[in-house]
Amino acid sequence: MTSILGPSGTPMVELGGERAWRQRVIGDVVCSYQWLDLRASGDHTADGEPEPCMVLFPAFRRMETGAYTIPQRNAYAYVDNKGNPTPQLLKSSALAAETLGFDMNDRSAISRMLDVICEGIPDLIDMPSEQPSALEVRKHRLGVEVTARAAGRDLHSEVI
Repeated sequence: MTSILGPSGTPMVELGGERAWRQRVIGDVVCSYQWLDLRASGDHTADGEPEPCMVLFPAFRRMETGAYTIPQRNAYAYVDNKGNPTPQLLKSSALAAETLGFDMNDRSAISRMLDVICEGIPDLIDMPSEQPSALEVRKHRLGVEVTARAAGRDLHSEVI
């Protein structure tokens, strides 16, 4: 998988894949549960540690689409304790549909987002609050590649 690396050498954008705790494909929407550093996205309430999140993105990625993220700490705003959608979920479903590239007037897309979020909140709540060490992003080390050549042949190559 190719990633865009940030200034610290960690991937800035990586949706789903091997770092996801759980992932489901529901029609043309992927619901991925993974830990994200929300401070990097401009969330000033984040403490800098990766937070458990539900990330929705299109299964068939296009250039003009994005991803919709719901942090675990905000799960209560979307579904009540009986599993019923809240007024916030109704508004957020329309926003999620727009973010994923669906037409804002497409009621079926908004209804699909509502169902995906409503059905996915229990998994988001069950998700461990702390990221397992096996899923942590390993920083890429920067170094200098040194190659010893003689007569046009590489004798030894090493990164120091």
